[in-house]
This record gives sequence, structure tokens and C-alpha cells, in this order.
Amino acid sequence: MKIKKILNNNAFITRNDNHQEIIVIGKAIAYGKHFNEEVDESKIYKTFVPVSKGDRKLILDMVNDIPVSFFQIAKKIVDKARADSDIKLTDSVYIALTDHISSSVDRAKEGLFLTNQFLWEIRSYYPKEFSIGLWAIELINKECDIKLPEDEAGFIAIHIISGELGNRLDDFHEVIDFIKKITSIVTYQMSVDIDRESLDYNRFVTHLKFFWQYMMYKNESRSIGDLSDDMLEVIKGKKIESYECALKIKEFIKQTYNYVLSNEDLLYMTIHIARITQNSKGNTDGIRTDE
Repeated sequence: MKIKKILNNNAFITRNDNHQEIIVIGKAIAYGKHFNEEVDESKIYKTFVPVSKGDRKLILDMVNDIPVSFFQIAKKIVDKARADSDIKLTDSVYIALTDHISSSVDRAKEGLFLTNQFLWEIRSYYPKEFSIGLWAIELINKECDIKLPEDEAGFIAIHIISGELGNRLDDFHEVIDFIKKITSIVTYQMSVDIDRESLDYNRFVTHLKFFWQYMMYKNESRSIGDLSDDMLEVIKGKKIESYECALKIKEFIKQTYNYVLSNEDLLYMTIHIARITQNSKGNTDGIRTDE
């Protein structure tokens, strides 16, 4: 990889085979180097291929204003999320996360901390992302010799969630609201207090998050045909209350989001409702099916 323009000791610009501009970041990677010289690629923390002039300016401003160590911390966090939790993230999360870490550390050194109003929801509905956030603040505290509060774990989780959603951060608030409303329907319809710490409820929330993404951004129909019809009949016979609750949810989604649940959607909704309510009702004949 050859240098086309040096930005500072820790960053330079090069081009790929398609002549696209690439911004390369790594500690001391450009130190003592000159135009068209090769670099030690093992020092690379992250490469960016700007998709617009706005992206390019943002990245260049960050390269000039933010210490390279924060880029390295952000990379460790993203790598952790991808490796341990199999979370798929867009590249935009590196930029947002690096900027957030830098600002958080600066505030912490001044004794200023922000309250995260969504901390409970993040902990409850996005446990994987929140656990990454907790790991991240331990890393930042160690690397930067500070003490970040748990609220910051929630903020980092939000950036990870945003990366999962393709930088549609507004979706985070809408998904939270969607999960709350569906859970309320189940609680009211089934007359139970749901154990929100249970594995079954965690699976239900995960299902709702994926369902939301599909409902909002997929247009093609999905069905498992006759098998879905047959299985639905079985579910209706064994779990009539859960099925009726699923029908209430179907009607709510149709009226609110103009989306009609397929038999497959109804099937899995019924299964999840049966799972999360069976213990509360003392019922042990629940249907156990993995998605």
C-alpha cells in the first residue's frame, strides 16, 4: 500500500485498484514516510472509503482532531461485538463510536457525565449490545485512566444498535416503542406478569426486533406454505389463549403499521407468547420450537 497524501503521522490517503480514495489510520503509520512510499500494513487500525464529500470531510476532521488511540479503542469494541456476539455492523459505527469515545473521555476528565434516559430499555431489550457496552467502558476506563458510569455503556450500546440498523438511529426509538406495545398487549391479554429477565422473553424480544426490520424494509412476502397452515392448526388447538393473543397483535400491527401478519408470522408469535407466559400461568405443556 503506497502513500498518496500524508495527513499526519497517524493517517494518510491512498487509492485502491478502482481509483477510489482510501483514508488509512494507524499509530505512526506515516511517520517519516514520503509520497508513494510503501507502509507497514500491520500498523493499520482502520481504513475508510468515503462515499460522499460529507463523509470525507467528517473523517478528515476527526483524523485531525481526535487522538489515534480512540480509533484503536473503537476498533477493539467493534471487533469484540462482531467476534463474541456475531453482531453485523456497518462501517459508519467506527466514526460515530470514535467521536463519542473522545467526547466522553473529555467530559469525564472534567467531571461531567450524561444521564442515559433509555438505560432500562437498552438493558432489557438489547442485552447483547449492552454487555458489549459494559465491556467497552471497562476498556476505556483502563486505557484512559478514568471512571465512566453505566450510562455510558448504554450510549455505546446505542451506537452499536445504530450500526446494526444501518445508521437509522431513529429506528432505535421506534423499535423500543414497538416492543413495549407488543409486550403490553401480551401482559393485558394473557393477564400475566412477564419475567423480563427470562431466556424466553429475551428470545421474544429478539424475534420482535428482527420482525420489525423485516416489516419496515422488506416488501416480498414470506411464507412456509402448507406446513405453516398445518402447524398453525396444531398451535391453535394446544395454545388457544396464546393464539388469540397473537390475533390481537396481528390486528394491532395491521391498524398501526398497515402490515398483515402471514401464517408464519402468526405461528411464531403464538409460540413465543406461549413460551413467555407458560411459567406465569403454571402451564408446563408449552410447545418448544427453535427458530
